[in-house]
Amino acid sequence: MGKVFIAFVIAVLLWSCSTTKVETTKKTEKVLTKQLVHDVNLFVEKNVSWVNLMPGAKPKFHISGKISLLKGKNYNIKSTTLKFIKVFQNGKEIYFIKPKIREEIKDNEKSYLFSTISGLSIVKELDTKKKVDFEFIFMDGKKDLIYQIKNVELQEVH
Repeated sequence: MGKVFIAFVIAVLLWSCSTTKVETTKKTEKVLTKQLVHDVNLFVEKNVSWVNLMPGAKPKFHISGKISLLKGKNYNIKSTTLKFIKVFQNGKEIYFIKPKIREEIKDNEKSYLFSTISGLSIVKELDTKKKVDFEFIFMDGKKDLIYQIKNVELQEVH
């Protein structure tokens, strides 16, 4: 019963909570979120981070979301893949994650559904009351490409 409840909570968080602001045009075309590092063109559909503090469970840090790599002149979307995600807080790297990824290529974009699945142990450097920054690291076969998202709310699930 506990696993079903946790799966339900994760599903609700994935589909109802978004911690990044995404702008759309009247035609519902995708518009890029503000790029902080210009290595890739990225559309952030969902980017959620939370700490599971449910009674009876070991506290875990989770991330999940969906992003789309849009066609760019400096990389090939077909050969570019999401390799790692770094999580920073107060300017310090606190997690270096190789997430579980599902990729899908459609037209001029490549979508990545990513997750930590079972979560990561809480590190002492993580302050669950403060926001975190994400750095998505892609590899196009030749070089690393980076995209950053700043000030992502860290949610607590009780």
